[in-house]
Amino acid sequence: MFNSLLSFLLYRTPFFYYIQPLWRDEAFSYFMAKPGLLQVIANTAHDFNPPLYYILLHFWILLVGRWDEGLKILSLLFHLGGVYVTYLLARKLFSEKFAWFAAAFYFFNPMLLYYGFEVRMYSLYAFLTVCMVYFFVQKQWKGFIISSILGLYTHSYFLMAYGSLLIIYGLSHRRHKINWIRLLIPFFAFLPWIPVIVIQFIRSKGSWLFPVDFQLIKSVLGNLFTNYEGTPGGFWFLTTGISLIIVLFLVHLWIKGRSQRSMYFVPIFLPLLCILGYSLIRQPLYVNRYLIFITVFEIFAIVNSIFLIQRPWIRKSMMVLSLLGIIGFDVWIAPYHKKTDFRTPFNEINAIANTNDVIFTKTPIGQLESAFYFNDPNRVYVYNPNQTGIPNYIGVTVVFPDSSRDSFPPPPGRTFLVDDNANYEMVITKPNL
Repeated sequence: MFNSLLSFLLYRTPFFYYIQPLWRDEAFSYFMAKPGLLQVIANTAHDFNPPLYYILLHFWILLVGRWDEGLKILSLLFHLGGVYVTYLLARKLFSEKFAWFAAAFYFFNPMLLYYGFEVRMYSLYAFLTVCMVYFFVQKQWKGFIISSILGLYTHSYFLMAYGSLLIIYGLSHRRHKINWIRLLIPFFAFLPWIPVIVIQFIRSKGSWLFPVDFQLIKSVLGNLFTNYEGTPGGFWFLTTGISLIIVLFLVHLWIKGRSQRSMYFVPIFLPLLCILGYSLIRQPLYVNRYLIFITVFEIFAIVNSIFLIQRPWIRKSMMVLSLLGIIGFDVWIAPYHKKTDFRTPFNEINAIANTNDVIFTKTPIGQLESAFYFNDPNRVYVYNPNQTGIPNYIGVTVVFPDSSRDSFPPPPGRTFLVDDNANYEMVITKPNL
């Protein structure tokens, strides 16, 4: 009985996210953050995102080293920080008891909970969004300025979250010149990074992003809320249904909470209109995790809509049903977020490899995980006999610029040839006679 319960908790709940191995983007984060701070910033200029998360991760690595679960704790701390600030904001906007519901709704949200266990900047991104909104509502401009600047230097798309609050303030009836000056300080603080964003945007034309289609458009709100991206297949109807439910909450909020309309509708729909519109007309720009700030506003819109239900028994029923719904979704989706296990085969390789042996990956896809889990990352290369250019978006050339090899090394060393599914074989080059 105990073993069955433990197995369920480890492999059928979001705790699975914590114990499973790192994947390519997480390994990329580690290698981006590992060098000195000046090199971290220089490397970031060749990536898509600003440097704040990598700087914080740099110091976290000094504390935990190259330990999978230890690296994930940093994102979990940001997620828990978001839960706490959500509680503070909900206590300000609603009530003490309702604030606990809002905090739980934030904690169990499938999108935020997933990235709360990933070695990437998205949990920090969501946390700083909540902080910025909290200080904006409280009119604590120093906190707003700091959280906005930190958010802008965490992810380029944070500019849309910040810009949405500027628009909301512009639509309000109590505008003051001195507050406009405070509100614009983060933008001027971010100006030095704008040229880097422009260069990154130009380089992104050869990216991996998939085109936007009607299926995504009609399910986009549910996609952002649940982090469902097509696995398991055939469940886009589910996110379409969740999108419809979110729309119903928003309609109720529009009717009952007139003074709060802009606080939710501007940061949810204006960025989506811009991103989806540009993706349809010019080139794809939509990635749900890039827009994780919209998930935060969806959470508060739903919570606010439930709070405005006048009959207590209906309000309490909606609170229970919504929490049970997202917890059920968390349990259902967790096993489908399984990542390729490079950790297990490299435990075997590390046990038998000597100092002359090297790792070759069959494609650039598996190079970063292989480098993370092999004892010596500097002996991990991409087998590239045709010397084909490696796309920048894979990230290999940013942290390992000299990673390609067109032939296996001579004896006495051996080569462990690893494919994208983490299977490997040993290649022993025959000596020249």
